[in-house]
Amino acid sequence: MSFDDDVRIVKRVRRGDRESFALLVEKYERPIFSFIYHFFNDYALAEDLTQEVFLRSYRFIRTYDTKQKFSTWLFTIARNLCIDEMRKREKERTLPIDEVRGGNIENPSSRNPEDIAEALSDSAFLKRLIAKLPERYRTALLLFYFHEMSYEEISSVMGISMANTKIILFRAKKMLSDLYRKGE
Repeated sequence: MSFDDDVRIVKRVRRGDRESFALLVEKYERPIFSFIYHFFNDYALAEDLTQEVFLRSYRFIRTYDTKQKFSTWLFTIARNLCIDEMRKREKERTLPIDEVRGGNIENPSSRNPEDIAEALSDSAFLKRLIAKLPERYRTALLLFYFHEMSYEEISSVMGISMANTKIILFRAKKMLSDLYRKGE
């Protein structure tokens, strides 16, 4: 399904074809769930918030600008829900730092931040480190590495300029590298 296919489906949904919305859910449910899951490392919460993303997107489908990618709009809704949930949980939030650490990097102090991020891209340890980053850095890394979004798409989801997106990604990689070197 392409960008044009998404737009055609959205137009059908706007005309009252509820069944067409199922095609969008089928296409985007997994990436949205994955994004939310990496935010919280909580399967049940990710399921609940993923459902909420699609409920809101259906309810507000008329606000979607068909000149933009539907996926960008959905990820923006998901990001906003994650931020809302983080605010709710802020006081009780604890991070899983006493789990066994993984990764296959020898002598991390000699590696640059980008090399460390690349080497740990599939590691559970990396996900725990990312969970420690402030929201904007975490969001940028998840969208860039796990969802392979472009700078332009990330800037749209996050509501920031392309230059700020690049700066945030650079700083996020540096922060991640520093956390890794500290053994957190």
